[in-house]
Amino acid sequence: MVVEIEQKDIPILEGYVGNLSPEQEDKLRELWVRFFECCSDASDDDGDPGAIRKPGAGGDLAGWDEKKSGPEGAGIPKDDKAKDELKAREEKQALDDLLNNYGASALRNTYWMFVKGDNPDTDMLRFLRARKWDVSRALAMLAGCMKWRLDNGVEELAENGDLGNASIEKFLDQQRSGKTYALGTTDNEQPICYIHVRKHLTWGQPGASMSKYVIYAMESFRLMMVPPNDKVVLLFDLTGFGLRNMDWNCILFIVKCLEAYYPESLGTLYIHNAPWIFHGIWKLLGPMLDPVVRSKVKFTKKPSDMDLVPPERLAKIMGGENQTEFEFVEPKEGENDLVKDQEGRKRTWGKYMSLAKEYENVTKQWCASGGKDADVNAQRELLVKKLRLAQFECEPYFRGLTVYHRNGTLDGQGIVTWEYEQPNGDVIRHVVGKKHCAETLRREIAEAEAQHSQQVPDNSSQSQAAAAPFAAAGGVETFVEAPEASKEATEKAIDADTDQVEQLDAVQAQREMENLSLSNGGTHNANGVPEVAKASPPRATNTSLPTANTRRFSNNRVTPGEKAKPTDYSTVDVDLGKIDDPAATRKNSIKSSSTFSKLKGIVGKA
Repeated sequence: MVVEIEQKDIPILEGYVGNLSPEQEDKLRELWVRFFECCSDASDDDGDPGAIRKPGAGGDLAGWDEKKSGPEGAGIPKDDKAKDELKAREEKQALDDLLNNYGASALRNTYWMFVKGDNPDTDMLRFLRARKWDVSRALAMLAGCMKWRLDNGVEELAENGDLGNASIEKFLDQQRSGKTYALGTTDNEQPICYIHVRKHLTWGQPGASMSKYVIYAMESFRLMMVPPNDKVVLLFDLTGFGLRNMDWNCILFIVKCLEAYYPESLGTLYIHNAPWIFHGIWKLLGPMLDPVVRSKVKFTKKPSDMDLVPPERLAKIMGGENQTEFEFVEPKEGENDLVKDQEGRKRTWGKYMSLAKEYENVTKQWCASGGKDADVNAQRELLVKKLRLAQFECEPYFRGLTVYHRNGTLDGQGIVTWEYEQPNGDVIRHVVGKKHCAETLRREIAEAEAQHSQQVPDNSSQSQAAAAPFAAAGGVETFVEAPEASKEATEKAIDADTDQVEQLDAVQAQREMENLSLSNGGTHNANGVPEVAKASPPRATNTSLPTANTRRFSNNRVTPGEKAKPTDYSTVDVDLGKIDDPAATRKNSIKSSSTFSKLKGIVGKA
């Protein structure tokens, strides 16, 4: 029998999206402003995620000396204060190096590649929490992370997938060994990543290959973190551990990645069934860890000690009830062919970056308004959903398949499915992500846009009234009289004193109407009032006039608090000569320089 369970609702902790104090939200806005300042020189060229990395850049082991095995090669101080000071210097240098060696565009584009399907605020908050809400340090840390991703070709590793990375020495051997894999989640929906240390031999693979495998594994595990969860649980199984398995460089690289390059991504780190020999190693290793990482380490001896993992989800090899075992499914030729589709890459990435730029513009408004503009807040929330959906559309063109795609755990559209086979033969199917998958996002986006359109006032009657005085022969909508704009609307449109707007002389208006009527073959009625010749059906044009209080989703809105520029009357005129009909330019037609066209321009802005 198969029993299906869905994602559990978990409380949102303080300091995360949806639960920020006013002070924390101010810090978030400040970080966004600082980020925009760093990216102010970025070009509009979105680039290609696979083309930004500089040839020959990088340092696969994050800067330490691979020739020196153990803690000496890492150069990490044991004192926490000294470690913090070292980080501050390194991150400041990384920010300078990133801007000098790669440029502002690389910072911006790499950040959006890093975000992928996350809420952009979620990733900004990672750096803020990691640096205790110090905005300057959070920005430097973010830049250091982006530089590291560029230096080490992180996007390239993800793009290659298992098949493409098979060319890396001993890369697939790491996966075939079953030393590291993800299987199920904790009770609070954090993916569980098992690491069976006895299956790892220190000299069984080149250090560079191992570091690339670690990066690839972390990028793969990110796919299993479903909002609002943004963390994983690492379970180090030290059963059968010996000195031949103690790879200092590898363990310190993992810790460095968790602390600096995937900040605030670790939920809990279990060290299970450690033998007596490891306790001596821990006396050296523990002080080298970042204090935040160290605080998340728990030593366990029996299954019940792993308090976050329900027994029915814990792997049998760890003493749990879950009989399901990890099996590596070999990659097949051609499974990543869409990655070679240049047109598909250009189309999907262009759409994603277009939404990213729109999000940036709206976020600038959000920062300027202090988060008090409800319309801007709603736009940001909607764009988060659109960005996540656009990322799902990018995935086939920028993500090579992993074993989790091939074994059915990931569907590529936001659904993560785990199966826990029980001792009695029953299977618990755990489906995570329904609330944030592509199908749900499409529905919610459509509903939000439909609701927005219903809230926008219907201006059809106003449009018809404005268009009524426009009559022409041969189907040309010649402007003969302007609808009256309100004083308030005119002030908002032109930022000028409405008393200075010219008032049309009624006699002159009648004379011009008579001239127009006669030139178009019109006649006078019995009372001597000119009649305009009957016009052919008008062309389908958008005559809707936006009202002063109508808000629309736009990248060109005036930033809240910014004064609108005065209208330039020399350019506001309607150029009838651009209407592709000869009647528009015939003799005695109303000219674009007339007061009528000026007023028409004002009404159009009102």
